[in-house]
Amino acid sequence: MSDLQFTRPIGQTSRRALLLGGLAGLMMPRAGFAQSVGKTPAALPSSPVPDPRLAALVEGVSQARLRADVEALAAFPTRWSDSADFGAVEDWMAAAFEAVGTGATATRQPFVLPSGTARTNIIWGDPMAGRGVILIGAHLDSISENPKEYAPGANDNASGIAAMLEAQRVLSGLGFDREIVFVAFPGEEQDLIGSTACAEIAARDGWPIELVINLDMVGWHPPNADAPIVIEYDQGNEAQGNDAAARHFAEMSAQMAAAYTTLNSEHTDIWDSDYMPFEAQGFPCIGFYDNGADSAEYHSTADVPDLVDYGRLEQVARLLAATAATAAGVSEA
Repeated sequence: MSDLQFTRPIGQTSRRALLLGGLAGLMMPRAGFAQSVGKTPAALPSSPVPDPRLAALVEGVSQARLRADVEALAAFPTRWSDSADFGAVEDWMAAAFEAVGTGATATRQPFVLPSGTARTNIIWGDPMAGRGVILIGAHLDSISENPKEYAPGANDNASGIAAMLEAQRVLSGLGFDREIVFVAFPGEEQDLIGSTACAEIAARDGWPIELVINLDMVGWHPPNADAPIVIEYDQGNEAQGNDAAARHFAEMSAQMAAAYTTLNSEHTDIWDSDYMPFEAQGFPCIGFYDNGADSAEYHSTADVPDLVDYGRLEQVARLLAATAATAAGVSEA
């Protein structure tokens, strides 16, 4: 989560307290929300029957691969976007996408940080393939109290990148009605610079995005083992015409959590991460989040792989795969 986009209240107020408006939004919609609810897609079944194809799909998620990816990313001394060595992080990301073995190559989308440093978003998939797009994103960079020297960023946000990669692996080679595109964003901790550049290009070039799924901290080991994963969704913000679709997808994702994972889930508003620039362009946005901003190791050199809850991360990767496959439409062919 970026610290720079919004001013946080003084003191130790938790992120949960900052999201009370989002929780209240489930009971008392913001101005304009009620009007957009009428555009919600067809109602979801109250008790969906698990799909054997999705059940088999999520069984392919590997906790060992998730751990290996978190450890590999945290092994870079820092993934601070302004680091002179960040190019090696981008190379690692492109190689990880390409390792699925399809023969395709990752796309690099250039942008410039406020410092003047050139960086690239790393993209897997073709957003202009001629069909609707489900875009899955996570930020690649890290930060700490000493980011120039050491910022392992295991939960924030190697966990999100690992879950995205694992979903890419288990979904690869399957037929979907929509294109699933994966993006790793540098510059999140510098005020969402990479995702802002990507969202502007997506709007300019007409990427047919039907849903954005953001992953920002999904492996925190909470004090309460039954603590829910947060399925965030857009509730107002800059564009309001996308609210109904976002809510629909979030409710669908909660059903996926119940049907295909051991996770409890709850809803809040989206807040201060890489979905925000896409929301501002009018795209429906949801996100998965573990309340890790309330942890002692948040944005510190203590955010190391040994503190990641890999069992919980595995369940989030299952949730992501099931949600993406459902939103993309598993082909009957």
